[in-house]
Amino acid sequence: MHSVLSRVNNVSSLFSTCLMVLLAAVALSSLFATADPKGRIDVVSLKVYNAKAKRYPFKEQEFGFVKFDIDADLTPLFNWNTKQLFVYLEAEYANSHGVNNTVVLWDRIVPRKEDAHVVVSSGRNKYKLKELYESFK
Repeated sequence: MHSVLSRVNNVSSLFSTCLMVLLAAVALSSLFATADPKGRIDVVSLKVYNAKAKRYPFKEQEFGFVKFDIDADLTPLFNWNTKQLFVYLEAEYANSHGVNNTVVLWDRIVPRKEDAHVVVSSGRNKYKLKELYESFK
């Protein structure tokens, strides 16, 4: 008869083979799932103000305030393998020193497919938009 180690080896080999086949099926099913979400983003206004920074009270900085409208239908992104979405709006600009900056202005977590139609009217930036070199120009 077979020894205990031989039987444990056969059982673990069977389970690992089944697990690899299952993982390959998951990878192939996710590969063929394509999504085409539709959306629109409009910038309503962009205002820049000079103000004193909280961290450095004797230094003036420029702060940007953005108002925007978002209308996005993200329901095609949900499939059997998607539990939630993290949606964010970012701004990219170059300052006077030639450095490209990317700043996240707004974000939201979409937990369910029923909440996947994101509509934001007159939204404002959730996070500060400020330039470290004192001026956006």
